[in-house]
Amino acid sequence: MILLTGASGKTGTEVARRLSATKVPFRALVRSAEKGEPLAALGAEVVVGDLADDVSVRRALAGVDKAVLIMPNGEQQQAMETQFTDLAVEAGVKHLVYLSSIESVPENKNPITQMHVAVENHIRQSGINWTLIRPSFFMQIFVSSAPGIRERGELVMPTGQGTVATTDLRDVAEVIELVLTTGGHTGKSYDLTGPELLTLDDCAARFTKVLGREVRHIDPPLEKFAERLRSVGLPEWRVLAVCKEFEAIQRGIIDHTTPTVAELLGRPPRSLEEFIADHIGLFR
Repeated sequence: MILLTGASGKTGTEVARRLSATKVPFRALVRSAEKGEPLAALGAEVVVGDLADDVSVRRALAGVDKAVLIMPNGEQQQAMETQFTDLAVEAGVKHLVYLSSIESVPENKNPITQMHVAVENHIRQSGINWTLIRPSFFMQIFVSSAPGIRERGELVMPTGQGTVATTDLRDVAEVIELVLTTGGHTGKSYDLTGPELLTLDDCAARFTKVLGREVRHIDPPLEKFAERLRSVGLPEWRVLAVCKEFEAIQRGIIDHTTPTVAELLGRPPRSLEEFIADHIGLFR
């Protein structure tokens, strides 16, 4: 049995769809019965509980051979992920797959990536068989920019001339499925990117090409962007983390692509143009 956490989020849902399509049995840990309904429809065994609650996690881990640890970013993320790792070891889980990020390097002072670094180290030292999945900048981030692109032709992100290796989470989910269903992946750290290193000006040009109308990159000052995040109700910790992430992009923390998706899946990773075309109803 495979346990999937974060199964109601974007990446977790895509992993669940792939496991369902290939008839691989899996269990999903979700925070409410309502969140579990779409997963149950995919054939998942649903356990309602909270990753912060060790009783819930122990119940979800009972009889599990492999576990996928996917969590939304949050202030208590490190504590919950290290606890989950320890409980997986206690439960006799044979393989832990952890979703981290390619930006998670010690020199990056973003609080989110620092937590990922600490959790990665904890997993390596835990004694469990592990695989680290470390994707780059998700193309799905642009979904939140869809209203601005659609209504004003504006892609608003404070990235300066920094670059991103836009990566489709559908490719990431396919890699996770591969890791879960084939051998040879334990002790491996997979840095996953899309095919191109792009500035946000380049990304806007890709939108322009596919949509057939001009889309411009708007690069606001970080302070102004932070005010916008606060205005929509993000907590201060999250505002700081997001701004630190954009600061790192401005400094060039994402400076390369990798061939890993193509090597693992036997095909090129999806391009940004493909992503836009596949979701054109959101942007047009």
